Amino acid sequence: MARLTRKVSIDPRNYLFTFEVDRRFPKPLPGQFVQVASSIELTLRRPFSVAGASRPGEVELLVELRGKGTRTLAARHEGSTVSLLGPMGNTFSEPSTGEVAVLVAGGIGVAGLRYLAHELAEEGKRLVILVGARTRDALLLGDLLPSATEDDRVRVAFSTDDGSAGHWGTVCELLESELDALGEDRIASPRLYCCGPPAMLREAAAIAAAREIPCEVLLEEIMACGTGACRGCVVMTKHGYRTVCSDGPVFDAAELVFEEAPNA
Repeated sequence: MARLTRKVSIDPRNYLFTFEVDRRFPKPLPGQFVQVASSIELTLRRPFSVAGASRPGEVELLVELRGKGTRTLAARHEGSTVSLLGPMGNTFSEPSTGEVAVLVAGGIGVAGLRYLAHELAEEGKRLVILVGARTRDALLLGDLLPSATEDDRVRVAFSTDDGSAGHWGTVCELLESELDALGEDRIASPRLYCCGPPAMLREAAAIAAAREIPCEVLLEEIMACGTGACRGCVVMTKHGYRTVCSDGPVFDAAELVFEEAPNA
């Protein structure tokens, strides 16, 4: 069991939860997820990316209100307990010396990259964080992510589809411009880490392939068992079907077979 010790409303649709877990609970790694029994009325647990583990014995989850499970979880009071299993899944690879970590998050994809962003920032790695959303109100920024630094070691930029904040356009358009700027730096080379809607991941993967840049994506799928037994979260790769929960959720973008874009 895990005890809810802190619940912060980021905006009307998103909450940051901090859970105190049993001392036997392994320290999660960036990219991993947990399975939460959010309500006794729901048979299946709900998967959530680990959005942080800044202190021993704590797990942070960034949750967007979508259905009954997430709304039931959001209604819980501090001090209440939930059944939480994990950590599950694999993790991201570390950027090597000379590489700039470029994190690309679309919408609630911030949840999958937040932990990685803070870990890399604390390690002193050079970091570019790009966040996209439909509107200003939907942007997940603020204290959720590391702050930009004056020496540009950590850079943060964002985009909105309607132009209400940041770059007017998609986060992948912003990515292209940032990669162009990094291309002028002959010392550093980019490594991409992405999480967001399927269309965003497909486009980011295509950009990475065209520029011959390593790219990892964290896939968000509905997971029933969380162990690979039910085969309910399979994705196609160049080596056949893989389950997101047990083979992922982090995949090399070059290995994934994305569905073609509509009207392509």
